[in-house]
Amino acid sequence: MKYELYDFDGTIYDGDSGVDFSLYAIKKYPKIIRRLPGMFIKVLAYLFKLCSKEEMKTKVFSYFQDIDDMDKFVEDFWKTHEHKLKDFWTSKKSHKNDIIISASCTFWLKPVADKYKVHDLFGTDIDIKTGEIKGDNCHGKNKVKMFYDKYPKAKIETMYTDSINDLPLIEEAKEGFLVKGKKIYNYYEYKPNFIVRFWRWGWGIYHKNEEIWNYLIVGGLTTVVNLVTKWVLWAIVLDPKNALQLQISIIISWITAVLFAYITNRIYVFKSKSKQILKEMSSFFGARLLTLGMEMLIMWFFVTFLRMNTKMWSMIWTIVTQVLIVIFNYIFSKLFVFKKKD
Repeated sequence: MKYELYDFDGTIYDGDSGVDFSLYAIKKYPKIIRRLPGMFIKVLAYLFKLCSKEEMKTKVFSYFQDIDDMDKFVEDFWKTHEHKLKDFWTSKKSHKNDIIISASCTFWLKPVADKYKVHDLFGTDIDIKTGEIKGDNCHGKNKVKMFYDKYPKAKIETMYTDSINDLPLIEEAKEGFLVKGKKIYNYYEYKPNFIVRFWRWGWGIYHKNEEIWNYLIVGGLTTVVNLVTKWVLWAIVLDPKNALQLQISIIISWITAVLFAYITNRIYVFKSKSKQILKEMSSFFGARLLTLGMEMLIMWFFVTFLRMNTKMWSMIWTIVTQVLIVIFNYIFSKLFVFKKKD
């Protein structure tokens, strides 16, 4: 039997369904926010090779424990996100020989597979109650193994993907295709020069989560504004060894950074067209007040209480808090400030 294989995120789905699924979960169940610091630490551990990808994913998806009815939640998710399925897939007349093979969770891909009546679905099997990965992560070479374990005599006619990580499957297929946004390229003919390849590779990563990348750029600039303001205050006016002056410098730099952040997030990240600017701005500042409290608490504990109060240590803890604040600020802005109607 001959099959046509498709990756999901960035290929069939315009973006990363895992990111969208998690953000949608936080919107519906705000209590998940309390798990974010632990998730962040686990992701860092994975990046520094201190834990496996499976362990990292298990921690990230531990928020499944906070979702009351997963079946209903998945149904609601696709009601608001089905429009992100790409036209080349939804317009195809028949999917009877198609197989979706993705690193994303099987259970949230199943409604798409069922609706379009694909032949089969391979994904990462995750416990919907705990977030624990069961079996192998459906990624890279594991995809080849999982496919041939079930279909040992099958032929892969075509493989569609947006990622070089699927090269093992592309090499098994008669034809391989790279899906970049709305364009599809023959993999074996897609050989532009190095500069073009590098540009398209970067653009592909950017396009998959354009809003997040825009936010990171703006967030980075906001952090620079915050740090530069503090540095100027500490160098000229205030002394971080003095507890009161430390907190004053935090408040002044916070006001400066938040003004910059509101303007850039409204225009370049969330592209808000709301005419209720005062209401939107007050929500934005209110959300930032929560992260300001977080920063003040962390800085007090490490710099004042633990007396790690040299200028070097003060700057180190400032950078650490800024990383956490960037993450929380994105979630608050996305879900509660610049929210869009579903």
